[in-house]
Amino acid sequence: MSDVKKVLIVEDEPNVRLVFRTALESAQFDLNAVDSGEAGLNALQTFAADLVLLDLRLPGITGMEFLKQLRGAANNVPVIIITAYGTVPDAVEAMKLGALDFLAKPLTPEALRGKVTEVLARHQPAQAPSVTPKPVPPPDPTAALLVEAKRALNQREFDRADNVLKQVIERRPKAAEAHYLVGVLHELRGERHSAYGSYRAALNADPNYEPAKLHLVKYFDDRMM
Repeated sequence: MSDVKKVLIVEDEPNVRLVFRTALESAQFDLNAVDSGEAGLNALQTFAADLVLLDLRLPGITGMEFLKQLRGAANNVPVIIITAYGTVPDAVEAMKLGALDFLAKPLTPEALRGKVTEVLARHQPAQAPSVTPKPVPPPDPTAALLVEAKRALNQREFDRADNVLKQVIERRPKAAEAHYLVGVLHELRGERHSAYGSYRAALNADPNYEPAKLHLVKYFDDRMM
């Protein structure tokens, strides 16, 4: 079985597509880059992507409409949203469709590669080992629970994600990522005040936790209106 993963890049800016291709070009990935939502949907007819990198701001069919049509066709391929600080509310809407992961422009090649690797690993089916494995230290149960919670969010199983995140916070009250994901759940349920509190809790646990910072931007923007 080939370990090469197919990645579809849907981005209308040629220079950004080039940056993404350059960052990911390796024997590990089979890349296909298109410049519109229409082209992306057409590409998926023959290109069985393991992951989609999707810009929300696209001409014609927007990134959000692309995502809605994708899910409407029962295609649950993982999607990483490429967004800007001003489009966080759209990113929240995308999360309702299982697109949990996003990166804010401008982004570094290292950040892109790291996120792509993380999401692909999260959705990698478990395989039985062909030989007896060497003894290894037991995995961090909190990390495994976080992976399970994010997979549940990707699959739009929000109640299951909620239950798992409660277990994480019970085990590790200062887990910034867990508080952030609870904030995401509150967002999805329209509980903005509670979401704000969870994002603040994430930053209290880790003042440099970028996803929580990104989501808090919209609250400050609302106060300025």
